[in-house]
Amino acid sequence: MFLIASAAPAFSKQYRIAMITWRGETTAEKGFIHELKNTGYDIALAKYNAGQDVNRLQEIITEIQKTPADLIYVFGTTATKAVLLRVKDTPIVFNVVTSPVESGIIASWESSKNNATGASNKISTENQLKILKKVIPYKTLGIIYNPKEQNSIIQRDIAKRLENTLKFTLKEYLISGEKDIPVLMPGMKAEIDAVFLPADSMIIVLGKKIMEKINAYKIPSLSSVGSMVSEDGVLLGFVPKYYELGRIAARKAILILNHKKPSDIPSSVLDHYHISVNMKTAQEIGIQIPLSVLIMANQIVR
Repeated sequence: MFLIASAAPAFSKQYRIAMITWRGETTAEKGFIHELKNTGYDIALAKYNAGQDVNRLQEIITEIQKTPADLIYVFGTTATKAVLLRVKDTPIVFNVVTSPVESGIIASWESSKNNATGASNKISTENQLKILKKVIPYKTLGIIYNPKEQNSIIQRDIAKRLENTLKFTLKEYLISGEKDIPVLMPGMKAEIDAVFLPADSMIIVLGKKIMEKINAYKIPSLSSVGSMVSEDGVLLGFVPKYYELGRIAARKAILILNHKKPSDIPSSVLDHYHISVNMKTAQEIGIQIPLSVLIMANQIVR
């Protein structure tokens, strides 16, 4: 646990915020903490990392219930659903949940009808796949995802519905652990023209190993996670910025500390997105990035 120092005069009450991460601290949590620093509130922040372990997540929830928090911050769909199942009274602010309505976390964007509100990394899959079409006119698109993660299944379903609109056939590659990579991926080179990697914690953790294969096969790739472009060698990213999502989540937390009910605070998405292009990967796999895409890019990795 650590304290967030405030530049403004502190309030007399100290507020305890429990921060639950699913795969360790990301730039989303950095944005959340930074936005809280100048609130004027005396905040004690307790950090818990579930490490993608559902049993550890349940232990964390039990621990928090024994020492109640004034507010719980939680990252990701899987962890948020687990917390909501057991925590009915403490306000919950979720972050980086791609489909909060479809996954049943909130009733609607306007009102959760429960004790939660938050920020979503939801983005138009159609726009993502259109950007990829500008680079490679694919006819067969691969998608790599974890079938145990509800968020990934939702993204798969959205991509499936776009087959007729964008004129492609979707081929699915299901990965639930590192052991699946050498089994499923060798056939990719002959089967697909490009590959889509949705926002999926398993895919992020295995990103480097997955991209070693994909780039070796010279397959153009698109990710919904910006860090995979710069860190793992994905060709394209069309993503929300996690840091900004963290700031949005913090503003909702501040409203709750000001005695507003979570159900009265609409959940939000970003109104602007970040396009990344990895030119090193483009050169490695022999792809020419169109000038129209480079002009739109917020980040070019060289």
